[in-house]
Amino acid sequence: MDNVTLNGGKPWTISAVDKLRELWNAGVPAAQVCHVLGRPETEVRAKAAELNLPLPASAG
Repeated sequence: MDNVTLNGGKPWTISAVDKLRELWNAGVPAAQVCHVLGRPETEVRAKAAELNLPLPASAG
C-alpha cells in the first residue's frame, strides 16, 4: 500500500495535527508532508487551511 494514502479518509489525530503544524511551519513542501503523514495532498492542504496555516511562499 502506498504510504501517501495509508491514513487517507481517517480522522486526524492530535499528534498528526501537531506534526502537520511542525512540518508546515518549517516550510516542508506539501508533497513531502503527505508522505510523512500518510495522507493525500488534498487532505493535507485542506487541514492546513482549516488550521489557518500560512500558505507556502511559493504559492503566491
